[in-house]
Amino acid sequence: MTPMTEEQFNDCLSRVSEQRREKVLKYKFQAGREQSLKAYMLLLQLLKEEYGITEPPVFRELENGKPVIVGHEDIHFNMSHCKYAVACAVSNEPVGIDVEMIKENVKDELARYVLSDSELEDLTPLKFTRLWTMKESVVKLTGRGITGKEQLRPLLDDFHKGKSPWQIITKDFPEKKYVVSICYKAK
Repeated sequence: MTPMTEEQFNDCLSRVSEQRREKVLKYKFQAGREQSLKAYMLLLQLLKEEYGITEPPVFRELENGKPVIVGHEDIHFNMSHCKYAVACAVSNEPVGIDVEMIKENVKDELARYVLSDSELEDLTPLKFTRLWTMKESVVKLTGRGITGKEQLRPLLDDFHKGKSPWQIITKDFPEKKYVVSICYKAK
């Protein structure tokens, strides 16, 4: 992802709501600020293209912490960003998206914490990142959060068995070293 010039950053920042500006500026490092701002700008673009919304949205949080757009609670969205990429999804149904850099050095302890025994088989950095983004996209769709491995490890069990209420699409970008997964309700 190409870094923004100061002028580009300030121009984009001037086009967002005060609420989002505060969130962007809370990031300690400029790279995080830019990633957050780029994800939000992508959301603005998608809202304009798909729903004709031209004003910067104002958000409120549901009880579970998941944000909704005030006045457009029927529009579901989700954003994600990492060092090299941003991702955003909008839909008329709940949606979750996650983008992550391929984790080259996965610690065994972390893998055992987040993956089920069957998912640990033949584990590679790419496979770990795929599974991680898939689980994150499900968590973000549901808005329920994860409180421990008891919830995280079996999260995809029904999906692996073809019995999940969700569909998950995962796309690898090995040349860019990231993976993105999007989760939505199965029809």
